[in-house]
Amino acid sequence: MLAWQAMKKARKKPVACLTSLQMNDDMTRARSIAGEGGSEARAKPLPSLASLVRQALQGAVYPLSTEQLSCVARENAAPAELLSLLGALPRGEFRSIDAVEFALEAEAQERSRDR
Repeated sequence: MLAWQAMKKARKKPVACLTSLQMNDDMTRARSIAGEGGSEARAKPLPSLASLVRQALQGAVYPLSTEQLSCVARENAAPAELLSLLGALPRGEFRSIDAVEFALEAEAQERSRDR
């Protein structure tokens, strides 16, 4: 069979058209599977402070100063709120990620007492 004959034969197949309702159902199903929209998106828990800190300071080599912590977090695209928290830490040197988390928790407790 020649190429043009194959193309002509392929065109003769009936084309199935979807109604707008079917398309919407398919799109909604695809979004819910992908995790977009609906109650599934609202039910996702927020990441903990510890996980945000670990992600923001990934690859850091300790000890680090407060300024260096902020710089590493900025390079790792940390959220602005976390950058603000890191910038508010007392000046000094942090020997590990655990020391950073401890200082952040202490700072958060102190802020909650002041309110």
